Amino acid sequence: APPPRSFDPLRARDMSRRARSAPKVNVSPSVRLGLESIIEGNETAIRAMLSLGSDKVVVEGLIDCMGVNSLSAEMLIANYFSASMLGAYCRERIGKSDKGGAATLAERIAREWAKPSFAPLPFAPLPAPADSKKRKEPQPPVEDAAAKRVAALA
Repeated sequence: APPPRSFDPLRARDMSRRARSAPKVNVSPSVRLGLESIIEGNETAIRAMLSLGSDKVVVEGLIDCMGVNSLSAEMLIANYFSASMLGAYCRERIGKSDKGGAATLAERIAREWAKPSFAPLPFAPLPAPADSKKRKEPQPPVEDAAAKRVAALA
C-alpha cells in the first residue's frame, strides 16, 4: 500500500476557493446581448443577487456564475430570476407572452436569445408614479337583501 499523503498547507492554500478562477463559459453574441438586455432596469437586484461590488461588470458576473455552476443561460435565469422579473422582460423586451412560471418564461427567453438575429426591444424605464394614492373605482350601490325578497314576492 502506498504511504499516506501528509497534509501540505501550501498545496491546500493553492486549492482554496479564492485561488481558483471561475471556469470561463463561451456565450454567443446573441446570448451576451440577451444577458445585457435583462440587466437593464434590473441591475441593482442582480448585483445584490450575485453579491457583486460596484467595480465588476454585471454581465461578466452572470457569465462567471454560469461557469462556476455549469449552467446554461436558460438554467441561470430560471433558477436565479423571479417569474415576475422574467414575465416583465418577456412582455417589454422580447414582445412575448408573460404567462407561465419561471421555467416556462426562461425557456421562452432562451429560445429568443439563441437566434443569431436576436435584438431586444428598446428599454423604456417605468415612469415614477406621480400620485401614490389610487382613485377608487365607483362601487355599485349595495342592494338590501330584505328589499330584494319583498320585491321578488310582490
